[in-house]
Amino acid sequence: MADLSPPKQKLLDWLEDYIDRHHSVPSYGEMAAALGYKSKDTIRFHLTDLRNAGYVAWKEGSVKSLVICKPRSKNIPILGVIAAGGLVETFSDSDVDEYVDISTLPHFAGKRRQQISQYFALRVRGDSMIGAAIADGDVVILRKESEPKTIRNGEIVAARFETQTTLKHLFWSGDQIILQPANPSYPVIEKQAEEVAIEGVFVGLVRGLV
Repeated sequence: MADLSPPKQKLLDWLEDYIDRHHSVPSYGEMAAALGYKSKDTIRFHLTDLRNAGYVAWKEGSVKSLVICKPRSKNIPILGVIAAGGLVETFSDSDVDEYVDISTLPHFAGKRRQQISQYFALRVRGDSMIGAAIADGDVVILRKESEPKTIRNGEIVAARFETQTTLKHLFWSGDQIILQPANPSYPVIEKQAEEVAIEGVFVGLVRGLV
């Protein structure tokens, strides 16, 4: 399926959440009002493009028959492996075929798809975070973070630098970022802040997921 422009993606996300909550399809007027459009024709235009791209379908003349052809998963994607020890290559969100079932995570009860899309999961490789009760083989849940400066000292993050990623406690020190393991057998990593991208902030884990 084709990539979507931001307005079309926003409409598709909103539709999925609305249908998920209400078990019915909104009218053109409700869609326009919710998304801030003055004209229902704008909604019709975006919906037609979504149908042509294979994202939605409906019986001609009846928007209430609309269905989402490829719903987003309401589970959390496992994007790959993260190092709690050395470093591993950066992960990707392409070709995801493994998910964490959110029904096993009370923290996510009642969250909508759009909210859940802000989270992802990674399998831990190594024991550098064992002092934080994160063991080799655990699956960690992380929240995407667009404002790294809001991260508090001591929070656990997925940090990327030099095309590799690691799971560590983060501390700010002037214009530097200190990545602190929770195992004295491993070294502290110090980097200039501009050299480090924070991919996500740790919010929980799942153990024993095969």
